[in-house]
Amino acid sequence: MPLHVVESSVRARTGQPEDGADLLVVTPHHVAVVAGLSFGVTTGGARPHDQPPARFAASVGAAALRDLPPTADLRDAADRFTRALDQAVGRVSGGAGRLQVAYALAAVSHARREVWQIGAVGAQWDGGTGPQATHGLPSLLPSLAAAAQARAVFLHALLARGDAHHTPAALRHDDPVQPILAPLLAAHAALANTTGPFGYGLVDGRTIPDEHLRVSVLPPGPREVCLASGGYPAVLPTLAAAERHLDDLLAADPLLITRFPYVRPHRPGQDGYADRAYVRVRVW
Repeated sequence: MPLHVVESSVRARTGQPEDGADLLVVTPHHVAVVAGLSFGVTTGGARPHDQPPARFAASVGAAALRDLPPTADLRDAADRFTRALDQAVGRVSGGAGRLQVAYALAAVSHARREVWQIGAVGAQWDGGTGPQATHGLPSLLPSLAAAAQARAVFLHALLARGDAHHTPAALRHDDPVQPILAPLLAAHAALANTTGPFGYGLVDGRTIPDEHLRVSVLPPGPREVCLASGGYPAVLPTLAAAERHLDDLLAADPLLITRFPYVRPHRPGQDGYADRAYVRVRVW
């Protein structure tokens, strides 16, 4: 019996679907969430194939997943993803420099009964030994968490001074920490596909070390697996629960410096602090 999508959602932070860099991929053999990223200067506002650079990267990943052989393991899949992105970026990069894009993903392989993760897309599934027997993969990487904590320290210090122009509402509109944070975010990007305590996996056109290819074999019997991109602070067993948790967080801490420190605030008028995608899939 094929994989069955119970529920799913894909939402862009701007509220405009065409801007979103998180995608859902559903085939008879794989279900995945792909989260596109762009780093630094991306050739002067380039829009490859009339898409934002991060969405372009995610679209390349989605196409590679659709072409993936049903029985491929994650090592083979990761190498195929890497080659496809490297070639796609090469085709669209001009004289101004190579497009700096990448993507993370989490996926379910039907043939292998495996949950895969490369980078910061989270997953949760039932271990089959009771209601509390859930397993998961984190969606916030240590190097990004460190940058988020640094931002929280600076903003808490500004708020503690009590300046009239440094109110929580003002800081949501104009976050003065962003220029200070830039070197930490550049360091986070540079750690992709390196080994060591802050290294992590990412499909960026370079070989992904084996240690960053995370594979979990599902127990026998029917299972439900939830995948969620980093726009959700937690991977929860239903979409309603995930959305409710996000809403509660944003209402209590819109600056994102206390309950869930992040590298930017929830800006007024935006749908969340980041693009987000969620899927709950039943594996037979």
